Amino acid sequence: MAFGMAAKNQLEDEVRRDVQEYLGTPLAPGDVVVGRREDGSPLSRHFDLVSPDGAVIGSIQTSCLRIKSRPGQKAFGSLYRVLGALLYLHLCHNCQRRYLILTDRDMYREITTEFAHSFPEVTILFWEDIKPAKR
Repeated sequence: MAFGMAAKNQLEDEVRRDVQEYLGTPLAPGDVVVGRREDGSPLSRHFDLVSPDGAVIGSIQTSCLRIKSRPGQKAFGSLYRVLGALLYLHLCHNCQRRYLILTDRDMYREITTEFAHSFPEVTILFWEDIKPAKR
């Protein structure tokens, strides 16, 4: 599903509220140092979910796995975007808990089936499964 920027921001805000309730901790967008460059300067990454103490971080990914006009084909750009988010979560060794929140069921199935075993320190959640109405 393609989203305009306002709709995407609204969806991310809704997901953020649900994740905050699910985890029981306040979360806001923010920058987190994920490593160091060769010159020693910090390498930061913007995350959609950051707890006040920085112990919990997360990325909300609204990308769809399938191209709606050609349902049998994967949207590889979207898949790469989600894998990039997973990699940055993996790199953040200072954080105690790391979450990847996916809003597309096909993307969730693909990531958990094909890639989750390579990133065991990242908890991958499907948004529909943690919404307050589902619990």
